[in-house]
Amino acid sequence: MVSYHAQRTPPIEGEEGRRYQLFKQSDRPLLLARRIDAPSATEPPQVRFSRANSARVATMDLPRPTDRRPDKKQRYAVIYEHAVYALITTMDLSGGTSPLFPRPPASNKFDRLVIEVEGHHWLGLCPAAGQDGPPLTLYDMVAADLPATVDVESADLPEPIGFIEAGEGEGDYDLTLPAGRLTQEGVVALALVYLVDNQY
Repeated sequence: MVSYHAQRTPPIEGEEGRRYQLFKQSDRPLLLARRIDAPSATEPPQVRFSRANSARVATMDLPRPTDRRPDKKQRYAVIYEHAVYALITTMDLSGGTSPLFPRPPASNKFDRLVIEVEGHHWLGLCPAAGQDGPPLTLYDMVAADLPATVDVESADLPEPIGFIEAGEGEGDYDLTLPAGRLTQEGVVALALVYLVDNQY
């Protein structure tokens, strides 16, 4: 397992949206993330991931308020080197595992994430309403034969492969991911933090 911590930082004057820094065994940030609003209504806003020297590493497209899907799924593409590096799908099945009925289009609410990256398929589960636990627990969908619609309360879940937890030290979040699986694990870690934190 590899560990990180992420810290929320205030926006720069004149900017909207949250900014984040990702750290790994150091006081110097490994990556930064911030929301960039599109210059025109035809382009989506983005989360831009960059190094401490401001060199862009990747971006994640965000839905426009008018483009939010009317069902309980929303997809986020993480773009690295001009290609889709990771696809993160948020899903809200908190009302049950029945068909994905429509919900209010402006909601960011989800109770699970499906993460497709470098041939891996991971499932991130949020705790059920009223239950304690990490904001996100990660499982290997293929190794554990887990469907995206697994019922969190009744399923016999396997050993997790990672977590996003409330920070105990200087960061707002502590992250644990499986070591050696991803070439851009910091980008994926910060994308997950952005999505989880923007639910609240």
